[in-house]
Amino acid sequence: MMLLDVGNSSVKWAVEEQGGLTCRGYFLRRNRDFGELANAAWGHLPVPDAIAVANVAGPAMQREINDWVAARWQLSPRYIRVGAAAAGVVNAYTDPGKLGVDRWAALVAARHASPGPVCIIDCGTAITIDALAASGRHLGGMIAPGLEMMRQDLSTDTSDIGSRTGAKSTDITLFAQDTAEAVNNGVSYMASAMIDRVVADIVAELGGQTEILITGGDAAHLLPLLGWQPRHDPDLVLKGIAILAAEEACVT
Repeated sequence: MMLLDVGNSSVKWAVEEQGGLTCRGYFLRRNRDFGELANAAWGHLPVPDAIAVANVAGPAMQREINDWVAARWQLSPRYIRVGAAAAGVVNAYTDPGKLGVDRWAALVAARHASPGPVCIIDCGTAITIDALAASGRHLGGMIAPGLEMMRQDLSTDTSDIGSRTGAKSTDITLFAQDTAEAVNNGVSYMASAMIDRVVADIVAELGGQTEILITGGDAAHLLPLLGWQPRHDPDLVLKGIAILAAEEACVT
């Protein structure tokens, strides 16, 4: 089965085979032609038996995926649906369908990875943090801007910084010596400080045995700054997609 995690900025994928994930990859999709990206990424792959998708990018993106898959592989993708409960997890949202499907998949994967309480941090376009009780009850979570979103806000809403940011820096230092580096350091420290504070509050609430998991495209960038040291699982959402795809009630 091919697994697709379709986000606002990128598409991650892997192939589930004999209980493991292979052929991992990703591409940045925003403002780019999806068909060309898919051809380059998947055109050489053998036809999968099935395709399971977690899509937070909206109906237009779903149509592009459906068209490419039908033309190339003559298949119809199955889309993960968020429900009130599935795979041992109870959704905290009063309107369960409003929870992002990527967060739902991450919660399910975390539940299957750990028998105790879990804090899940996903550092993507947005930074999301969710808490999961040992019983499998989702306690809720929060959403904050991701690193690139914060960089763009600074560039857009300030007359001077926007003209000086240049290329995105990847290294984090305490003392910046140009504006791009200063912005990178500032947003990285902001995000890591927020994560550390929220994790501390969740651990205080759920107990010291709480496992902390981190995933998402910016996770590796932020890990060196974090006081708490989460377990990094870049495939967390994909693992959850695989689990949910096995339950007929969880896909459309």
